[in-house]
Amino acid sequence: MKKETEKSLKTKNLIYETAISLFQSEGFDKATMREISKKAEVSLGLTYYHFKSKEEIVFHFYEKTQEESYSLNLKYCEKERDFKKRIINILTTKIEQFDPYSNFLHVLARTAVDPKSPLSPFSTETSNIRKNAVEIFQHAITSSNYKPPEDLKIALPAILWMYQMSIIYFWILDKSKGKEKTYTLIEVSFDLIFKLLRISRLPFMKPIRKTILKLYSFILGSVN
Repeated sequence: MKKETEKSLKTKNLIYETAISLFQSEGFDKATMREISKKAEVSLGLTYYHFKSKEEIVFHFYEKTQEESYSLNLKYCEKERDFKKRIINILTTKIEQFDPYSNFLHVLARTAVDPKSPLSPFSTETSNIRKNAVEIFQHAITSSNYKPPEDLKIALPAILWMYQMSIIYFWILDKSKGKEKTYTLIEVSFDLIFKLLRISRLPFMKPIRKTILKLYSFILGSVN
């Protein structure tokens, strides 16, 4: 395992920032490791020392933004117990976080939807990042003022993460000014989900919960 000094971390961050900038301007496919090293004014060998491939740079982007998301949402949860507000905050925070990288993510989305790609949110390579993302929802639920039914309790964080993925994909395609349609979609769609979750504890909802969990298991089995 590499022990990184302050100087080494600065170099790694320089390479990372340069790469993301190139991915934004030229696209992920066109940018090369050689070009990244040239723009960062470091040797190609040093570039490969920190990142073995362009894909590894993207994994670093995933990890870095995920850590930031986790920290921001933990802070928000410290001052807000309302379940609905917490989930909306997770969704909007992620969109705001991704906004500066919209060009890069638009190109990356074509690769990410391929389940065979290591960059896919559903791939084996991104399993730890996916797990951490689900944990954000887990924390937001368990310490909130909403208590889900027992049979829905385990699956709900992952279901909400899947819902978040659909919101992100819509955001990537959203051409409205300031991504207004995405924020409207979050508000309207989660309001509906929240209402359904509120009545989900009622006895007559048990067969519907069973169907939802069956569908969740089917989707999970298809992507794993």
